[in-house]
Amino acid sequence: MKRSDLRVEWEKRIANYMASGLSASNWCAANEVSIHQFWYWKKKLKTTEDTSNTPSQWITLEMDETMTDSQSNIVVHVGHVALEVKQGFDPQLLVDVVRTLQSIC
Repeated sequence: MKRSDLRVEWEKRIANYMASGLSASNWCAANEVSIHQFWYWKKKLKTTEDTSNTPSQWITLEMDETMTDSQSNIVVHVGHVALEVKQGFDPQLLVDVVRTLQSIC
């Protein structure tokens, strides 16, 4: 079986599990599926889905020219959380924090 066929098969299995209402262990036993393979594929498909299907949302940011350097902070809202970003921030850290918040908010 090709890897792409295997992926499609596991997408169907995971969808079937989600619709069943059973616990993972009960579903695996009923469908003669290894619980270890089940968790591997469930995680793999979620990770791929999170990175490939999440649309980017861009906003327009307007800066007031009268702002001083000490006022050049921005506030980013993710769900019900507000982050204040100050000049000199670590861009990768901001990306990591926003992704984490999106997954839990």
